Amino acid sequence: MNLIALALVLVATLCWGADQTIGKLAVKRVDVSVFNALRPTFVAPLAFIFAFSTNSLSDPGAFLITIAILAGVISWCIGCELYFYLLKKSAVHKILPIANSHPVWGVFAAILFLGEEVTLFIFASAVLVIIGAYFLVQKEQETGHWKRMVPLALLVALMWGAVIILNKFCLNEGMKVGTLLTIEVVSAAVACNIAMGIHQIKASIKLDKKGMWLSFLSGFLGFFIGHILYLVALGIEKASVLAPINGAVILFGFLLSILLVRERPSKKAILGVVIIFIGVFLATI
Repeated sequence: MNLIALALVLVATLCWGADQTIGKLAVKRVDVSVFNALRPTFVAPLAFIFAFSTNSLSDPGAFLITIAILAGVISWCIGCELYFYLLKKSAVHKILPIANSHPVWGVFAAILFLGEEVTLFIFASAVLVIIGAYFLVQKEQETGHWKRMVPLALLVALMWGAVIILNKFCLNEGMKVGTLLTIEVVSAAVACNIAMGIHQIKASIKLDKKGMWLSFLSGFLGFFIGHILYLVALGIEKASVLAPINGAVILFGFLLSILLVRERPSKKAILGVVIIFIGVFLATI
């Protein structure tokens, strides 16, 4: 594995873990639709400035633009709306591992649709990430309400895994990182604001100053810093190689849920973290 790509992805996953954990704190104060609208709206001008300053803003053609828009709407609007709704209803260290099991779907999608080869170590890494996520979930202590949330969290994982391939396809076809980032953020901002507007018709939306600032911080870490680092890494390494490393989000999110949200996971959850560590290590061999 390219060590630069590895470092970029690990920092990106740290940003995503912080993004999701801070998001848990934010949605305690503001509605999920407001949270999801504020994040890409705040980051969109930053993405444009980044693309313009790095000379990576170009016209890739209608087809690639459509793919990038699709990726932004699926990942950062539909996926995030569902994910943070679930996160608001349950603990970070329970929802986060399931939804962030998307690396396994990214691996298999890369093999099926991009024709990338996968080594035994990469496959083992993806499997260990999922096994670790299983141990992090204490579902035997949950009610029937939790059982209904599990398939929805898995649906989020499927959507995020599919977007890995859409991003890789755009980069393979020559789309620049700044262009891809800008299109995805802007499309997510438009879609999320439409969703917020629809929600506002049905129920009044209350704004909380601290909740808004937490939303901005979440978006800056996840949409901007994390996504830039990941797209750069995706441009220099195979999607099937990088996808298992995405599982480190589970590790960072788990640790941050203890530090920031003050959650108290069980010994079984700690075992899950150890298994994920092993999976990440295998992916670097």
